[in-house]
Amino acid sequence: MRWPLGLHIAVVLVLAVVAAITVLGLLWLTLGAPRMQVSGPLKPSDTYDAIKIAVAVVAGGGGVVALVVAYRRQHLNETTDVREYERALIERFGAAAEQLGADQPAVRMAGAYAMARLADEWPQERQMCIDVLCGYLRMPHAPDPPSDDQALTTWQRERKVRQTILQLIGAHLRDAAPESWQGYDLDFTGAVIDAADFRGARFTGGDIIFVETLFVAHGRDQVVFDDVDFAEGSCVYFRLAEFRSGSVRFNRATFSGGWVTFDYARFTGAQVNFRDAAFTAGEVPFEGAEFSDGCIDFGGAAFTGSTVNFGEHHLPSVYLTVPPARFSGGIVDFSQVADFTHPPQFGLQALPPGLRLPTGTNISDLP
Repeated sequence: MRWPLGLHIAVVLVLAVVAAITVLGLLWLTLGAPRMQVSGPLKPSDTYDAIKIAVAVVAGGGGVVALVVAYRRQHLNETTDVREYERALIERFGAAAEQLGADQPAVRMAGAYAMARLADEWPQERQMCIDVLCGYLRMPHAPDPPSDDQALTTWQRERKVRQTILQLIGAHLRDAAPESWQGYDLDFTGAVIDAADFRGARFTGGDIIFVETLFVAHGRDQVVFDDVDFAEGSCVYFRLAEFRSGSVRFNRATFSGGWVTFDYARFTGAQVNFRDAAFTAGEVPFEGAEFSDGCIDFGGAAFTGSTVNFGEHHLPSVYLTVPPARFSGGIVDFSQVADFTHPPQFGLQALPPGLRLPTGTNISDLP
């Protein structure tokens, strides 16, 4: 609430008078509270001194008024500048969003860069800008290339725009990023991801949602989570995701306290690697997951503290009961694990087909 100018000046003058009286009173007390002595009628010099004091007081009051007016003017200018800056940011947001909805793929790609730049410069609304980029990836997109040449060209151009958005997001999740997006929510629900590089990213908080995401890489394309740190405070959901084809890598990833869930995920053909990964804390459930094709390789991984759960588990705060994983084909390979001191929990009495354990390990001995 801004005061009227007259009231503002009056209040400041009153405060100035009170401050002056307080200072004079303290000075008088400091000098021992001397008494005023009258030595006779006023002299002309005394009158001149009184006039000088009166002029000084009036000048001081005028100075106070000038300071108040200058302060109000400066405050008004700053408020106007802030409003103009915020208006410019809103206009940039609208322009970037409009570019993302353009027909030409080059314009959409420019819109992605513009939205990412705006997220860097607008921390108050950074989450909104990130939500727009993730929302673009959630738009329908054919997972496989069409056979028609013209349709194939359109598909490839759209795919390049999506890869650019994923590249921008991944770059902002690394410690070396000029502006970090770590700790913000990322929602890829239902997205089609066929190539992405999250190498070296750190998930330190927020909800990272890959629920019902389809991982379907083509040729040499890969989805890379190498050297990623799933740190305490992060919640990463691969729930109901499908790993259909290509390669998805979690090599040297560190699971150091976050919640990373693969429950009800379907592994139907992809090569998913957890080579040299370190499971040191947190929980990584695979409950209800379906393994029907492809291969999950845990070669060189170390299980030293995380709870990796393939069995039935009760989570009343989320859902009552999750059934154990289903092994109907494919390969889940733990045979080359480097450290099995804290083994995964299977809740099974018989070794299902495709599940490979380290030499000398009996499935019935595991939790």
